[in-house]
Amino acid sequence: MINLKNSKIFYDPYPHALFQNVFETEFYSNLCNEFPEVSNFERFDYDKQKNLKQKKFVLNDNSSLFARTIKNRKNIKKLYNYLSSEKFKNIIIEYLEKNSITLQKTYPSNIFMKIFDRKKKKFGFEFSMISTDGGFIKPHTDGADKLISFVIPILSDENFSRVVNSETSILKPTEDKYKYNYLNKTVPFEATELVKKISFNKNQIFLFIKTHNSLHSVGPMISPFKDVIMRKSINFFMYKY
Repeated sequence: MINLKNSKIFYDPYPHALFQNVFETEFYSNLCNEFPEVSNFERFDYDKQKNLKQKKFVLNDNSSLFARTIKNRKNIKKLYNYLSSEKFKNIIIEYLEKNSITLQKTYPSNIFMKIFDRKKKKFGFEFSMISTDGGFIKPHTDGADKLISFVIPILSDENFSRVVNSETSILKPTEDKYKYNYLNKTVPFEATELVKKISFNKNQIFLFIKTHNSLHSVGPMISPFKDVIMRKSINFFMYKY
């Protein structure tokens, strides 16, 4: 279902990989067409400390609307079922191990589980939209409960590449106090240094490993278009359990 043969893996400043041409053209087009309507999304812009973290619309598998949303979306449901399977997880773990990346997949103790209030969730899935009219996600490392994060751009507009800062930015902190950030505190843009940008292109999967320094961001985006368009993606996560 997913072709992971066309891949590149990188290790600096933390492990990340890019898979290109992963879906058949028709299937990818169907994913774009089945992407949920704006009315199904909620805003989750603030962190637990009530600090502005992002300008982002989200519909995830914690929402009461989620199951109903994907029920009649044949291709998205098929994708969800495959990505959440042990088969896909094993394929990814094997790919990483072949590239000298071995992960601790479980928490070391039940006490640690309680700290994060986990209920043994192994997989997460979300639809994401960020407005190209100034939308952003601040530099962050992702939640400590995550093992691996993935991004699939949902892109049907060939002109989207003209949007400035639409890529995912791989970053390094420039201040020592942000260099160990396992619990995912947001970092000011001005306290980071750009390492590289991962282009937001159709039919690809971007993967990165959650670490204490897996710092990344999006935007703020600048659009050349009169009408506001959205940076749409399907994001999914493998959790520690």
